[in-house]
Amino acid sequence: MKNLVERNRFSFQLFKSPEPLETAWRALESAPETSIHQTYDWCRIWIEESGCDPLIILATFQDGDRHGETAFILPLMVVRHGPVTVARYMSAPFNNINFGLFSSAFAERATRELMSDIKEQLVTQKLGVDVIVLDRQPKTWRGRTHPFALLSQVENQNHAFQVSLSGGFDAALAHGNAKRRRKKFRTSERRMEAMGGYQYVRAKTAEEARELLDVFFRQKSARFEFQGLPDVFAASTTKSFFHRLAAESIGKEFALIELHALRMADGSVSAVSALSRKNGHVICQFSSIESGEIEYASPGELLFYLVIQDACEHDAVFFDFGIGDEQFKRSWCDVETIHYDTIIAATAFGRLAAPMAQMIVAGKRITKSNPAMFRWAKLMRISFHR
Repeated sequence: MKNLVERNRFSFQLFKSPEPLETAWRALESAPETSIHQTYDWCRIWIEESGCDPLIILATFQDGDRHGETAFILPLMVVRHGPVTVARYMSAPFNNINFGLFSSAFAERATRELMSDIKEQLVTQKLGVDVIVLDRQPKTWRGRTHPFALLSQVENQNHAFQVSLSGGFDAALAHGNAKRRRKKFRTSERRMEAMGGYQYVRAKTAEEARELLDVFFRQKSARFEFQGLPDVFAASTTKSFFHRLAAESIGKEFALIELHALRMADGSVSAVSALSRKNGHVICQFSSIESGEIEYASPGELLFYLVIQDACEHDAVFFDFGIGDEQFKRSWCDVETIHYDTIIAATAFGRLAAPMAQMIVAGKRITKSNPAMFRWAKLMRISFHR
């Protein structure tokens, strides 16, 4: 632990381990706006399995009746991008949404002037990084404005898509073409039955979760290979991270990773979906389907139909397909969430690197917003990796 600075209103400290902050961390993470990716157990497991270099920033109130109370926690890790040292959210490559952890008292007090002051306090300290990148942040989430959204931001190239569930499954279906979707569901079921039939299953033990995750890793690897793309799940540390999340989610209120699947009569698995559950927010972290003849039955879309129906039955507020623009997501969703990146230069070198990082994000966003340009970029990416 290292004291950073004390001013009139806040004191800052750095931690290299989450354990000293567990009580305060768990109190903040219970807020509905806190993402599953910033919960204590998610970050603890990432540190233990990835071997990352943590940079956890704690801010506490130093004025008035709240003196000594936690204002916010930023669970970051230090990574290198070429010559630039960057602080990013824990498990950043796999996060679908980031919000940090803010007390309601701090969030209600946050203004543009206050956040500018906090930014200046951070950048004048020796954090050991050139740039702080707080990416994939919504400006508002679950009724709360993100404090760092009050600073200069750049729109992230990836949007997220959600379907409201408060009206029940029939209302969720009505966001698109309900008649067509039910017809497609029945068609998929008939095709699955013609192939021997299927069962919708959810992992109830750590061993069942491990089995379904291993199926996902195999299916996804085959899909990436077919597309000529690198397998982002290939690293053993990545696999062990998700195995730990799944194993430690069994029987917990917050499901860090919960495995759902379609199991065929012969025991094979045709589709897998990994979900997280927190405060009525069900988010699909990743999914996969088996290649081959089974694709004719559209098992992936069939599984999404069933997991969304299940979410409604368990009083979820909304189902989140996560980042990435796909037509099947738009066909379900009535909410599109734009994410933003806050990029803060912390050193003189960082002041040179930060504008470049903003330009890269902006370039990706422009490419993805232009269908012809995006198709060309995907072809170039596939050609490069092959």
